[in-house]
Amino acid sequence: MIDKPECSHIEIPAELDAVVRAAISEGRGLRRKKKIICILKRAGAAAAVFLVCIISLLNLSPAFAKAAYRVPMLGELCRMVTFSEYHFEDEIKYIDAKIPQIENTGKSDLEKRVNLEIRKAINECIAENEEAAKEYYKAFVKTGGKPEDFIPIGITVDYTIKCIDERYVSFVVLQYETAFSAYNHELYYNIDLKDGKMLTLKDWYGNDYRQIVAGSIENTIEGWSAEQKEMLWEGLSVIDLISENTDFYINQENQIVVVFSRYEAAYGAAGALEFIIQTADE
Repeated sequence: MIDKPECSHIEIPAELDAVVRAAISEGRGLRRKKKIICILKRAGAAAAVFLVCIISLLNLSPAFAKAAYRVPMLGELCRMVTFSEYHFEDEIKYIDAKIPQIENTGKSDLEKRVNLEIRKAINECIAENEEAAKEYYKAFVKTGGKPEDFIPIGITVDYTIKCIDERYVSFVVLQYETAFSAYNHELYYNIDLKDGKMLTLKDWYGNDYRQIVAGSIENTIEGWSAEQKEMLWEGLSVIDLISENTDFYINQENQIVVVFSRYEAAYGAAGALEFIIQTADE
């Protein structure tokens, strides 16, 4: 027979049961707490992804944006929607257009002014493209082409959002057509929602904006290859291209990106040139 260890004869204190119960309860509590923290972390990550998706849908889907206005919390995120879409075609041309407008900025006068300006600019550019299409058609027929063989000129109007947050809305209205690059246009809009105005480079950088912007662009060009530099116009003066009317947009990192249109600073093969402006503080 094997003797039981001496510890088997030790008397178990009455308090031990309570201590064990408390320890078990505490362990369960810690596991529950960790589980809750884990759930909250997952919920936070999901919420962040959800918010990104919501913002993307508001900007990319007019139908979703309109529906979102019926939900107060979502409606506050919406800054820009497609005002109207239309398609028109005849034997000379076809037009596909998306007309944007800003909404829910809290600045009704600003909204009216900007939206009217957008529609006016788009209408003028479409009219120019239509006139060019007519002239092209006349030249085609005059030089022996058959009217039934003429391929209609496509005219497209669209827009892309560069930045949208509580302070700034930056977007570009694109207008282009299939035959004449000379009639292609890009209209840049940068809006300060807090101050309720259209932004210029001077607003952003102050009175020395021309020197600041030109200096940054020249530094960028210095890092280009010899082949890239050869694309620029000979004797190019960057600072002469900078004014309060210079095209630019605000990117997602709240950086200014200056845009020189095709032929403005370089040969046509270079296309439009974009420069992220870097200052001494950045």
